[in-house]
Amino acid sequence: MFLVSVTDIDEVKEKMISAVYLHVFWTDYYLTWNPDDYNGIDHLYIPQSEIWKPDIALLNGHSKLKELGDNVILTYIKNDGAVQWFPSEVFETKCSIDITHFPFDEQICDIEIGIWTSLIEDIIVQMGQTGITLKEYQENGEWDLLRTSSKAEITEDHETIVRFTVHVRRKPGYVIYNLVLPVLLLSILAVFTFMIPVESGEKMGFCITMFLAFAVFITIVSAQLPASSSQSLLSKYLIFLVVMGTIITMVTAMELRINYRSTESFPIPKWLKALLRTSRVILCRQGCRKAGPTTINVKPKSVKVTDVSAESIDPEKDLEDKGRFDKNSDENIEWSDVVSALDFYLIADIVGTVLLLVTGYLQSKK
Repeated sequence: MFLVSVTDIDEVKEKMISAVYLHVFWTDYYLTWNPDDYNGIDHLYIPQSEIWKPDIALLNGHSKLKELGDNVILTYIKNDGAVQWFPSEVFETKCSIDITHFPFDEQICDIEIGIWTSLIEDIIVQMGQTGITLKEYQENGEWDLLRTSSKAEITEDHETIVRFTVHVRRKPGYVIYNLVLPVLLLSILAVFTFMIPVESGEKMGFCITMFLAFAVFITIVSAQLPASSSQSLLSKYLIFLVVMGTIITMVTAMELRINYRSTESFPIPKWLKALLRTSRVILCRQGCRKAGPTTINVKPKSVKVTDVSAESIDPEKDLEDKGRFDKNSDENIEWSDVVSALDFYLIADIVGTVLLLVTGYLQSKK
């Protein structure tokens, strides 16, 4: 088989379209003659419909069964009965599509050629020495041809077939630029939901918009892939984003609910205080640096002395005021501080994005 091109692989219909032509040769002892009796003519060109030829057919065709070649194709016949036939076809063959690692997927498709009616006692099909020839192969813009193979075998029905196997790998550039990259940018925008202050009134509308955008992309990806029980890498990532969008929407609604609560009417639970303290430590917001001893040089100077009564200086009251304005103290934690802590803990969106895409890409390489 001379493989000219892999024209297309339709993932939804699970078929491969390829342009090929075959080199079929056999010996017909009824087509022999002596060249000396015919002015030295040792070969002829005869239309394929005018001679006997084996009923070779495409066994795993996606469309209806039809005769190979056309009447305009001429067969080459030698005087010793050797016949050579070069039928050219655009094959539409069934191909089981594995979408697990889409868009970093590889597909293996077969082209099965065999006898349709005749028995194995009448015709034995054998594979040529070269199998698949790539001398005239033209590159495809969507798929890279990795390797090819071919073998002849006898089926359970005692029929001989020749199976040509084509192993291709998708060029992910188109999918990355038109699907993956916009989805990644949307996932980053979803995280920026927590940069919008609650008081602006736009927080809930923004996260709902992000959620609907992910739903639209799921519809686009589903339309390009076959209906299969297995999920592609991109579909898994979109489902992950939809789940995160649901969580973000729920958390945003909860934040709007608790932001205006009063700590006097609704005391903050201890576990929420611990959550806030942990986020402050990780973000190094307050108390990261401890002030060291400070030396103050006082130059002698005439200073106007003001009488201060001893009763006006109360050490206990001073410590109380200092604790009152200590932002790290539990007594000064407000519900708005808890809202900011919840925002911080949803950075898991970015972490999940990196882990899912990198893991899927590495598994596809294995």
